[in-house]
Amino acid sequence: MLINVATLLQEPVGHARRYAVEREAVAVPEAEFAQEISGSMRLIRSERGVLVTAEFDLLPVSVQCGRCLEMFETPVSVEFDEEYVFDHDPLTGKRVEVDVDEFRIDNQQHLDLSEAVRQYEESALPLRPLCRPDCAGLCPRCGHNLNTGPCNCGATASDDRWSALARLQERLGTEDGDGAPEA
Repeated sequence: MLINVATLLQEPVGHARRYAVEREAVAVPEAEFAQEISGSMRLIRSERGVLVTAEFDLLPVSVQCGRCLEMFETPVSVEFDEEYVFDHDPLTGKRVEVDVDEFRIDNQQHLDLSEAVRQYEESALPLRPLCRPDCAGLCPRCGHNLNTGPCNCGATASDDRWSALARLQERLGTEDGDGAPEA
């Protein structure tokens, strides 16, 4: 999404504009990223360029469940404040020192929100997405999706690594009948 900021850059520092965004396309072809955004943004003239304050809702993103490995769609919202800067002074044409990871205003005085939206979408995705809170996951023996029903492989629900504690629990539960420790 390219935004022409030529007139804003002629305004004094602190001048601002607000924009409503409805189903605008953003894309970063080299990262194979394409998305639609809706929301609002505010552009503020800064000494080095333009500060963008944005709140966007994106189309639902397909992710893989961390338990059952099924694909599902999840909504994503992003908020960010990023300064877009020139790599040269627009009045004098002299080069300006700019960090490699800063967002830039191009020579035609446009700024592109696509890369910022891509980066913030990546950070907004859950680290271990779940298709639903009670996802049962996969059978540890045969790999059957337990959300669709029990499997027929005969695997027990317990993990052998916990068997010593399970035996201790059984022993404590049968010693005095109620499982409570003796006083």
